[in-house]
Order: sequence, then structure tokens, then C-alpha cells
Amino acid sequence: MNDVIHIIKNKMNRTVRAILISAMMTPIAGLSQSVPAIEVTGSATVNIVPDRITIEIGMEEYYKHTDSGDSILVRLPEIEKQVRKTLRSAGVTDSMIVVADMSNSYDRNKPTELMMAKRISATVADFNQIEKIADRIGRKGIACFNIAKIDNTEIERYNRQGLKAALDAAREKAEFIAENEGLSITGPYEIVENGPNYYDTPEFSNVAIARGSGMEGMRRIVRRYSVKVRYLFSTK
Repeated sequence: MNDVIHIIKNKMNRTVRAILISAMMTPIAGLSQSVPAIEVTGSATVNIVPDRITIEIGMEEYYKHTDSGDSILVRLPEIEKQVRKTLRSAGVTDSMIVVADMSNSYDRNKPTELMMAKRISATVADFNQIEKIADRIGRKGIACFNIAKIDNTEIERYNRQGLKAALDAAREKAEFIAENEGLSITGPYEIVENGPNYYDTPEFSNVAIARGSGMEGMRRIVRRYSVKVRYLFSTK
């Protein structure tokens, strides 16, 4: 797998260090007053390459003008046929496509004419496929083109890796404090998980895709993990 994971461990600055050291001797509920502890936080950020991306394509019937000056209604099945052909040319099979919504509205120019609309969802593996679809798909009859969701099939593995990195960061911080004060860490007493926290995927329209703007910001799933750990310590 070519996923690139960057784990960023927060370093303790002098202000945080001073606060933590001042709290080192705070008694913990259930422990003897003579048993001190160090309370620290650890955090990590994981950048994950998506391998399961959901796009939505909205289609609407429209009138096409002919050379004779007449207007012909281009119906929804014809528009969808071309859209599915474009998706297949980019490696998206029909099994990866589902109907998300169907609706209708009246044409502003012909109040008695009912126009049909449809929205389909398709699952692709990477952004290269999306760029191919955006380049090849027609503009007539396309009402919207959105990235609805980005995900990774092994997200739980990344969650475990991010949590481990946050725990490692907390232990390194506790060991640094203990060593600096001439103490020795004996083991964790309490661990509280505060993550993962991650950003929602913004909606990304076909207008932005056509301009090529903003795509780079959506190529990663960013998750942040945080833990709070209390370590018991003893004097050396």
C-alpha cells in the first residue's frame, strides 16, 4: 500500500512543562496521599490516503435547440446513459452506482411541462478517477457534481496506529519530566482517550473541479488522536 502516514507528536513546551511539574504531587482519588503521579497528555496526527470516495452526479432534463429552430426535450434516460458511459470509461462499473434521489420540477419557460431530475452516487478508488470523470462528462443536463464522502477501507488500522502514537507521545513526555526531576516512572494508573477527531469532508462542486481548485486539500483524511495519562512514579 502506498499510503503515506505522517505522525506528528506534539512536543512539550516550557509553559506546559511548568504546569505539569506543579501538578505532579496532586493526590489521585483512591490512592494514598504519599503516592504521587504525573499527569500528561499525548497527541498524534495521522494523514490517510482515501481509497473509497463517493461522488454524486445530479442530472436534469433540458431542451436542445435544433438547426431548424425547434426545441427538443432531452429526456433523463438519455442523459443518464451518457453519464454511465462516462463512468464506465473511468473504471466505474454499474455495480458501484446507486440511485440517490429522484425528483421533478416545472420548466420556467413552459409552466405546464414537467421536467424530471435524478441524482446518482458512484464509488471510486482515487482522485485520478474523479479527474477523468470531470474531464469527460458532458455539461448539458448535469446539475451538480459533488464529492460526498471520502473514506479508507482500513480506517480501523489507522485508528489503532494513531492511538498508539498518542500513547507513545504521552509516555515520552512523562519520562522526560521524571528524568528531569530525578524520578522514575513505574507505570500508568489512568488512561483517558479523547479522540479521534477528524474533519468533515466539504462538498466539492463540479465548478471547482472544472477549475482544478481545491482538489489538493481533499486528498487526505486528517485524524487527530489525543490521550490523557496519569503515571505513578518513584524516587530513584
